[in-house]
Amino acid sequence: MNKLKSISFYSIIFFITETMFIHTGLNEILNSSKTGTIYSCILGSIISLVILFFITKIINYKKELNIFKKIDLVYGKLGKIINLFLVLIFILYFIYLLWSINTYIQNKYLDSTPSFIIILLFLIPVIWCQKEGIRTISKVSGLLFIITFLIILFSVTNLYSGIDLDNFKPLFNTPIITIIKDSFIFSSYFVTPMFMLLTIPDIKTKNTTLFFIISLVNLLLLFIYIIGVFGIDLASLFSYPEYSLMKKINYFDFIQHIENISTFEWLFSIFISTVMSLNFIIEYLKHINKERLKYIVIPISFILSLVLFSNTTIASIITKKYYLFIYYNPILLIIISFNIIKRNRI
Repeated sequence: MNKLKSISFYSIIFFITETMFIHTGLNEILNSSKTGTIYSCILGSIISLVILFFITKIINYKKELNIFKKIDLVYGKLGKIINLFLVLIFILYFIYLLWSINTYIQNKYLDSTPSFIIILLFLIPVIWCQKEGIRTISKVSGLLFIITFLIILFSVTNLYSGIDLDNFKPLFNTPIITIIKDSFIFSSYFVTPMFMLLTIPDIKTKNTTLFFIISLVNLLLLFIYIIGVFGIDLASLFSYPEYSLMKKINYFDFIQHIENISTFEWLFSIFISTVMSLNFIIEYLKHINKERLKYIVIPISFILSLVLFSNTTIASIITKKYYLFIYYNPILLIIISFNIIKRNRI
């Protein structure tokens, strides 16, 4: 795909940036920041926009190249190590996503279905979509974005009357240090997956920023509605607060229990993120002329998703405790150092 002119492609940003909030991010920030959650989200959004600025600098540097070639060019011999480190990070992310979809589906839809069947059935369309290339991925994402937009519009208009402004009180009861900490957590979950887009050359930064902001607004609204409808004490108890929120939808007093449809947005997010993480891995294998290794990486990832995250509680704790150190900090360091080294070389 020489030039990405389709808005459908940029809808990918909407999905990949909210994936880490499912099961992990929403619950973690709500429990930590309490009524200061909105402040943490706003500050986290500002931090995310700053990081996006540096990401767009990477995008605009030799736009015809993908991130692996750019890293080789900027870092020299060290670039091979950095690229390998990046792909290992996203292999782990790919494994996490397989666990995440399995956990979500088992908890909310198919509680008696074996994990390996759920993950296997999920992997089939993921592999097909990635194999068809970025055009197909963007078309699928564009279609899912339209469906998601209608779901959001439906949900926002229906749940608006259920918001109680008293649920946001007290307004300044959260320590500032907690708000700052959680704002970085918000930013880490939101920004890190953006790195997967850098495997695609000729990205337009204007469209990237637009959908980045749309996704930020969507997440901020979600936090507002969860707290406004439930109150922070009740909202903090839910493993999937977004699912519980959709249970409150009731149209005309007879259209009820449609949360299974309303939460498709989150399934779409995990799906697109899994496709893009697999695409990142395979693009790296193409970069080193080892594409056939995908026939080893994918089965191993499938097995590890069943083994490493077999205990859901432990998996959640590990994700919350180590995500910043495994994903966010290294990627942030690469983003900043890339811009510094690039600037010095110019």
